[in-house]
Amino acid sequence: MNYLQHFDTDKVVEACIAGAGDFGRGVLRQALQMRGLSARIAIDIHADKAVEALRHAGVPEAQIMVCHSASDAEQAWESGFFIATAAFETIKALPFDILVESTGIPDVGARYAEAALLAGKHVGIATKETESVVGPYLTRLAYQQGRLFTPMDGDQPSLLISLLTWAKTLGFEIIAAGKSSEYDFIWDEANATVECNGVRYPAPSLSDLWELPPGGEREVIEARSRLLADIPQISVPDLCEMVNVANATGLCPDRPEFHAMVLRTAEVPTLLDLQAEGGMLQGLERLEVFNCLRRPDELSFAGGVFVVVRCEDPHVWTLLRDKGHVLSRSERSAMIYLPRHLLGLEAPISLLDVVLNQQTSGGGHATTPSFDLTARATQPIAAGQRLEMRGHHRHIEGLRPEIHPAEPLSPSAKVPFYLLPGAEVIRDIAPQQPITLADVTLPDSTLRQLRLQQDELFKQQYAVNKADHASTLA
Repeated sequence: MNYLQHFDTDKVVEACIAGAGDFGRGVLRQALQMRGLSARIAIDIHADKAVEALRHAGVPEAQIMVCHSASDAEQAWESGFFIATAAFETIKALPFDILVESTGIPDVGARYAEAALLAGKHVGIATKETESVVGPYLTRLAYQQGRLFTPMDGDQPSLLISLLTWAKTLGFEIIAAGKSSEYDFIWDEANATVECNGVRYPAPSLSDLWELPPGGEREVIEARSRLLADIPQISVPDLCEMVNVANATGLCPDRPEFHAMVLRTAEVPTLLDLQAEGGMLQGLERLEVFNCLRRPDELSFAGGVFVVVRCEDPHVWTLLRDKGHVLSRSERSAMIYLPRHLLGLEAPISLLDVVLNQQTSGGGHATTPSFDLTARATQPIAAGQRLEMRGHHRHIEGLRPEIHPAEPLSPSAKVPFYLLPGAEVIRDIAPQQPITLADVTLPDSTLRQLRLQQDELFKQQYAVNKADHASTLA
């Protein structure tokens, strides 16, 4: 695609950035370098942080105005200032085209996205936590308002949907699709350690598990996972992103907690194939995450995305193998991959596409609540405890993520993971127990209210989900 022709227009797209963290700051920075995008509004819970984000993006301090009211914001806009504020209500009447929701806070994401759509704005969502709970509802609400709700390039869901639909358009049979984990497993052979996210872990016998013997691939991969069990091999963000892809594309996980294997890049199409072909998968069109194992001098997968496709023409795929493409040992499957995600630096492509071409980077009308990101206890949790979301990865201590067929909220239903922050535990929860609505009292929030509306809107879909996927994800 020639992007200059794709976006050949004199219109400048106006964006408002909610959430002045790494993603939002990237969009602010990139907008200053683009002719077709302007981002003059930054929102954060503390207006000073929005000011800081604008300043670090390259906006001179004298051009930034902190606004505390709608009238202040209107005056600042008309005077050509960049605007920093702590509330969406302050700026919602301004003539911007699209909200970039990148706060990372599930309930705030729901409030801002709904308010923006009702105010006639498009929404680009980087707060995957919100999307995992009510993405289908917000997608439908956007269409009702004549607007679009979309994930954005820079995050893996949008990039994976693009790669996957590209492969489907070309007629490839899809075996698997997914992403690598955010942080590679880097093997220091001399010191017999593996480094991940700045932490070193002992790996005394990894040299014996570096190569995969013919016919013994699965056994070695399982031994690797056991050897490196102290390193987190699946995370809440990984599964959160994949549930959003599942709801946009119809692909499903092979099991609720994913295989999350520790693989070298060249091993991916061998292991992410059907069991009859020597792989680990029970069926086709499965979503998966793998942990990229590499030496320090080997290229990173960098949290990139991939599809594994069936090799239908041996002659063509032999030619491609000789050019360096990654084929399985059987040469019956191949991996096509994009080893990057550039956060806010590439998100403007999606913003321009929504506003100028009315094209979403997500599932569009195909988006349905097929799956939920849910939680299972990893330790005893006593009645009276309040569940808290913590850290950059938005985890909840004592809970591990899983993906199950979506179902409406009810006492027996597994609770969507990101409805749980702030919930009070009302009865003791044992290790390995899934968290249901009977176990907790949820806080009254916009996110919960929108989920109830989603449940009503898609109530027939839930019955189909359970019938279609219950046997696979038991």
